Amino acid sequence: MDRRVARTKRNIYIAFFTLLQKKSMDDITVTELAQLADVDRKTFYSHYQTVQDVFTEFKQGVYESVMEVLDECEKRGASNRAKLDAGETLERAKDVSPFDFVYFYDALNAVMVENLAFFEKLSRDTTFMFLKNDFKNVLKQALLDKYADAVGMESYQLSLYAEFIAAGAISMWTDWLHHKQVPMEEFRDAAIAVLREACKMGA
Repeated sequence: MDRRVARTKRNIYIAFFTLLQKKSMDDITVTELAQLADVDRKTFYSHYQTVQDVFTEFKQGVYESVMEVLDECEKRGASNRAKLDAGETLERAKDVSPFDFVYFYDALNAVMVENLAFFEKLSRDTTFMFLKNDFKNVLKQALLDKYADAVGMESYQLSLYAEFIAAGAISMWTDWLHHKQVPMEEFRDAAIAVLREACKMGA
């Protein structure tokens, strides 16, 4: 994507979530969104048809990022398993094989940090609960799409499992962001352990 286009869309995202603090999505107009994003209406319409399209694109971008993360976690996990089978010693072996949970957490965290303003709103403002649920559903759908044919369980059981993992991951992160009861590194290690053990439940 052209840098200028990326910058324009980023400004529109920021303006969109800023306006969501004051009104519902249905009440946001293209005029006020474009004005706050410092773009004209023509520029807005060159990228989107409606205000809703902004949020739809945002969620699609997050979904694609999560799918890339899951692919990489599997590749790294398989590579780490091969190293262990060959007799190599790996730091935190149980966390990186056969699925690299360390990378999963760090990469998912990077997605969230990239959209920090959005997730800070999720963690602090109860009016954003529907957005938190939307994002949870994005992660859940990515898990379902990735593992629909790869795990030996019924589709309904897989759906519950994906719901459990997605809801837990998002809730852990937003809870830490809101309260910050422990340092980030301590939270990171604890969250990785929780995700690893949760995934064992479905193995």
